[in-house]
Amino acid sequence: MGDLFRLDSVSQYFTASGGIFKKGAMFAAVDGVSFTVKKGRSLGIVGESGSGKTTIARMMCGVYEPDGGVISYNGIPLNELSVEDRGIYRKNVQMVFQDPYNSLNPKLKIGSAVSDGIKRYITRDKHEIKKRLFSLMDMVGLPAAYLERYPHEFSGGQRQRISIARALSLEPELIIADEPVSSLDVSVQAQILNLMSFLKSRGVTFILISHSLAVVSFLCDDIAVMRRGRLVEYGETMKILKTPASDYTKNLLAASVGF
Repeated sequence: MGDLFRLDSVSQYFTASGGIFKKGAMFAAVDGVSFTVKKGRSLGIVGESGSGKTTIARMMCGVYEPDGGVISYNGIPLNELSVEDRGIYRKNVQMVFQDPYNSLNPKLKIGSAVSDGIKRYITRDKHEIKKRLFSLMDMVGLPAAYLERYPHEFSGGQRQRISIARALSLEPELIIADEPVSSLDVSVQAQILNLMSFLKSRGVTFILISHSLAVVSFLCDDIAVMRRGRLVEYGETMKILKTPASDYTKNLLAASVGF
């Protein structure tokens, strides 16, 4: 089982706008983080707000370029990918955001939003696109008729399912889900996590970013615990949950519902 992603001593710096850092000062949002994401194994990145979780996700998606260290995809550093390989990388690594409404264009019907990537990367055959759209809606548990509706016509949970369908439309190797259930009701959270678990059983690898160990433990084989930009603990989920090595992880466990 090879490495899909590998982070080696990765750092990212930002300029502070205030808060606990002096305005204008540089601070490390991510500070020398190293871990791997194995093909077929899902990773949970967990920690409090400001721990660097989302910054790591955005670096892995190519939104930010690391200020230090190396991120590799299938053994090749991202900054060394050829034009062709970069296109494959963009297709194979998709992201699902916390707020599904803001990630969907309110002026586009769902069918147009979900089919955009299919047209760009897979096929422009109208019959094949329609077939794929129907299959995707079935996969995320929504009627095909919803493809003719606009984002404002759906609940938060339904919009998140649509966001997942859009990510799946490109047949990615990896989906990075950044707090995908934190804005949803508990019952809807369970539905989305069950959907992600089903997709995992179909071969999709996930990176699940969350502040909750309870949420991460449901889906992920491995866990990376972040605090103030640094990796506190990393390893197999069950091992860390049963015998956490750091006091910070113990505190997260104590604060998580279900533990």
